[in-house]
Amino acid sequence: MTTKAIFLLKFIAILDLGGALLFTFVAISRKRDPAVTLAWVLGFFLLPVVGMLLYVFFGYQRFALRRRAAPNPLHRLLLLKESAERFPGGEPLAKTPMETLAEALTDFPALGGNRVDVYTRSDDTEEALTRAIRMARHHVHMCYYIFEPDRTGLRFRDLLIEQARRGVECRVLMDAVGSYRIGPSFLKPLQQAGVKTAFFNPFRTFKRPWAFNARNHRKLTVVDGTIGFMGSQNIGHHFWRSGSRRIQWRETDIRLEGPATVELQTVFAEDWHFATGENLLGDAYFPPPTTRGVTRAQLLPTGPNKRENILGMIFLEALHSARHRVTLTTPYFIPTPSMTLAMQTAARKGVRVDLLLPRRTDHPVVTWAARSWYKELLESGVHVYEFNEAFIHSKVVTVDGRWALMGSANMDTRSFLINFELSLLLDDADTAGHLEKQFDRMVDGAVRVKADPLAELSFTRQFWEGLCRLLSPLL
Repeated sequence: MTTKAIFLLKFIAILDLGGALLFTFVAISRKRDPAVTLAWVLGFFLLPVVGMLLYVFFGYQRFALRRRAAPNPLHRLLLLKESAERFPGGEPLAKTPMETLAEALTDFPALGGNRVDVYTRSDDTEEALTRAIRMARHHVHMCYYIFEPDRTGLRFRDLLIEQARRGVECRVLMDAVGSYRIGPSFLKPLQQAGVKTAFFNPFRTFKRPWAFNARNHRKLTVVDGTIGFMGSQNIGHHFWRSGSRRIQWRETDIRLEGPATVELQTVFAEDWHFATGENLLGDAYFPPPTTRGVTRAQLLPTGPNKRENILGMIFLEALHSARHRVTLTTPYFIPTPSMTLAMQTAARKGVRVDLLLPRRTDHPVVTWAARSWYKELLESGVHVYEFNEAFIHSKVVTVDGRWALMGSANMDTRSFLINFELSLLLDDADTAGHLEKQFDRMVDGAVRVKADPLAELSFTRQFWEGLCRLLSPLL
């Protein structure tokens, strides 16, 4: 080996070491979860170039929503606090500890006087959404992580074109990664009809490359500022293939009318402003709220622009406040240590904790990682079920049959810390009871996981589950 080659290798080694030390300093200074930080540090030293590139795009989650001089629509919420916090009878209702916590974390208050309709079938959601868009008089605002150019997506595209030609303002915000299949041929007819479209956080090499991993995972529609839809369902076919089988998706979505639609419109307005710079203010977008029902609702927008782990705190409060039963439904289960401990503690003190997961998912590594937590949960008295009739894509929590939390957020690190998510907190026994009954119907068709077979797992399976769990903080 020549002297020049030796010098070059030494120089590269010094660069690798220097880069690894620099990135280690950055990772440690961010004070994230120790397990996550340690995983990144090991990557910096074992695979310096690869580890550092991955950290730039997937690990460094600095993200700030662009507000500049834009007036914040949240000022309207201040006007709602005194009037809309009351039920139709006019009697003030004291805030629960959960509502107080949620408002302190998000600035969104709990608002009474709402009507809520729950949909657990995708066809029902699509029918209700189509009907609402057809009835629009001023605007339709849609924000979806996935908007597919399939027959479902084309049907909604044509419906928006039809409404735009009637003079209805239509805006569609899609995530740049989730909706990567959307191309010029799909967008051109929309734009020609006057529909405004935008992609959330597209990749830019020299502008916020570290923020590329932060995706907008929200699913919402607002019609005329008075009707809203949100939940787990994207725009597209609701099945995926597993070999020759066609696996249906189970979703949970909500149609919302009443004062809480102001909060839903606010979420869209801020996301749209970030993506386009356009401000959506005025009575046309934020009409005076009117009472539509008796349900108390509170929006929880979360994302990497927030300092706190809002969803983590809400889940912990749910488990700590439960007295009788907690049901948790999620497609992806990668709990934090504190959440695992809270589930175990609740079960140990006599609360029935039921966890429902799909037996198969579209992300096998996440499925195997989730199973690595089964043993410790079962030993604490948590009931775990796997549903095989369909892929559960619902994200729902109920507590004591009194209140519920549902929306776009999974119970995993990505939803807690990386993605922009939207959840809805409902203080309503009727809605919570309906969701609990839906849970029980799915449990009737699920397989209960038992501790004994887990003790006999092969070494290969235990190793594979352990490896997936080790990687889970980075998923």
